[in-house]
Amino acid sequence: MALSVPIPKWLPPSLALWLRQRTAEQPEKRLTVNVRFSNGERAAMKRRKPVPISAWAEKHRVLEMSAIRGRWRNVFTPYLTGIMDVSGLPGVETVIICKSPQTGGSECGHNIVGYCIDRLPGPVMYVFPDELTARENAKDRIIPMIEASPRLRQYMTGYGDDASSLRINLLHMPIYLGWSGSVSRLGNKPIRILILDELDKYKNPKNEASSESLAEKRTTTWRTRRKVVKISTPTTEDGPIWKALTEEAGARFDFWVRCPHCGFFQHMDFERIAWPGKDEEKSPDAETVLAKRLAYYACEYCGAVWDDGDRDRAVRGGEWRERTSGLELMAHVAAHRPVKVGFHIPAWLSYFVSLSEVVHAWLKYKESGKLDDLKNFRNQYAAEPWVESHAARSEDAILALCDDRPRGKVPGPVDGKERVSVLLATVDTQQHYFRYVIRAYGYGETEESWLVASGSADNLAALEEILFGSVYADPDGREYAVKAAMIDAMGGRTAEVYRWAVRHRGRVFPWQGVRSMAQPYTPSHQEYFPDAKGNKVKIPGGLMLYRCDVTFFKSDLAFKLGIHPDDPGAFHLHANDGGQLEQYAKELCAEVWDDEKQGWENPANKPNHFWDCEVMQRAFAFILNVRHRRRPDEEAKKPARPPRPSERGGGSIGSRLANLRRS
Repeated sequence: MALSVPIPKWLPPSLALWLRQRTAEQPEKRLTVNVRFSNGERAAMKRRKPVPISAWAEKHRVLEMSAIRGRWRNVFTPYLTGIMDVSGLPGVETVIICKSPQTGGSECGHNIVGYCIDRLPGPVMYVFPDELTARENAKDRIIPMIEASPRLRQYMTGYGDDASSLRINLLHMPIYLGWSGSVSRLGNKPIRILILDELDKYKNPKNEASSESLAEKRTTTWRTRRKVVKISTPTTEDGPIWKALTEEAGARFDFWVRCPHCGFFQHMDFERIAWPGKDEEKSPDAETVLAKRLAYYACEYCGAVWDDGDRDRAVRGGEWRERTSGLELMAHVAAHRPVKVGFHIPAWLSYFVSLSEVVHAWLKYKESGKLDDLKNFRNQYAAEPWVESHAARSEDAILALCDDRPRGKVPGPVDGKERVSVLLATVDTQQHYFRYVIRAYGYGETEESWLVASGSADNLAALEEILFGSVYADPDGREYAVKAAMIDAMGGRTAEVYRWAVRHRGRVFPWQGVRSMAQPYTPSHQEYFPDAKGNKVKIPGGLMLYRCDVTFFKSDLAFKLGIHPDDPGAFHLHANDGGQLEQYAKELCAEVWDDEKQGWENPANKPNHFWDCEVMQRAFAFILNVRHRRRPDEEAKKPARPPRPSERGGGSIGSRLANLRRS
């Protein structure tokens, strides 16, 4: 390379004169010098463009011990892309990955280390649960990662002793291997990049701080330039990874997938994973579900059924969203600049884990009844800690709400006054049957109510006969008919439910439960429903779907269940003759309140269909303003007043509902 520079004025006169004579023929009398830079000098002087860690990994990472050998491809683990990229951002010091096995968490850590070797050099330390695991990972994963990548291989010294199972010396930085319980391996080293792998399996040294704390102390001198990555499958609520996720992280992210059929984003939930015969006595066993790949996922919005391939496409189109703000990953980091970020990765997001494998683990518990199998499911598949939880309600407390009415009977008048203003039905939709509840509501603000009937119907024809083809009488022979019904429209039977609602327009109202909303409910006009292939089919005249805040109405139901039967606004049940309400009582105890998540949870995934029906009852009564219904004699005495304008989330929302309220 030729460098041309002007003759410096500070040179001795004799030397300056000689140089002028040598450069007399050159314009501007500049000095030209031929220089040859070494490869190292060229690399040091070259300004490289910034590149995200995920893009670097696709270009330079090569997998040796993997089911998919060769160059790293983000398409197989798209949820890791955001984790890797945010790890490389200035200001982000700690990344917490609470994950299931076979989701790529450890490989994500290796990608971050590989990037740092090439772009962000500094001392690295891996910490594993024990010495054997540390040595195996050095030999089988870390050293092969460096040797297999042409980009990383250039940093190796070429000396055999510099690539041992305890320390890897590169030309510009060391990589240390440590393990929990060994104070000497975790001390006396300044560390910039710290990888804590399988954190919940660590053993802590006696009379010392925890291994996690000892290792993190090594990064103190690097301050804001350090990178700490904590990776583990959770064990218990007090386990290090769960505490790090819930207590340390300034921002916690869940992965929202995008339905390949309707395009809506949603947070995948195990409760929406289904299989033929789910919740039925003759459900296929665990091995059959796994062998025949029977499990599928139902879109929360359009009801389209996803197989494993659809699930993978949904994940590829997904994004990370922060739990509190709801913002996308990079948008939240840019706005709030958290120092520590946490990510939750359940198994059903993974390309390498079939939905049927997830269901297999769940059915193993259902078949054995062993808590160890339930712990395995929660830790290894749901990526959640094992929690010893107890129901806030007991079955005996539920059955204490029974009166002496037989099933199917409506309460009669008291002191010559009618007590029942309306009968409402709610229906929980299952894959092969429908669970229903029929409840009578009294007059007045207290919303006293009585369970008239509950049970199951095999099909919509049978359900229609129960709800609209039958009458229910009080002890005096006065007959009542079900005024209206609300039915769960989500899951694999959305189209069927919509068609039934259209056929009974003004009497049947589709429902969708939403975990959290700004108002108790929102009516949403639907113009299409999905067919069996996920295609949109026009609904003649459209249909109103009621999206309801289940957290709000579940809390309302829990309050109702706590009212003494003799107090105003009580929640009555009919007589438990022959133990016919035993299952009902069990299902009303399935869900408990979680203070940390600020929501209702079903910790053991017990059947809760009657609970869901009664939650819908609370919502339906709210939408119809049942508490404002008056006895006919009181209505005649009430002075006329102008009608109120529509109020979203509580008041009148349409003529059909208005008619129902008045009737």
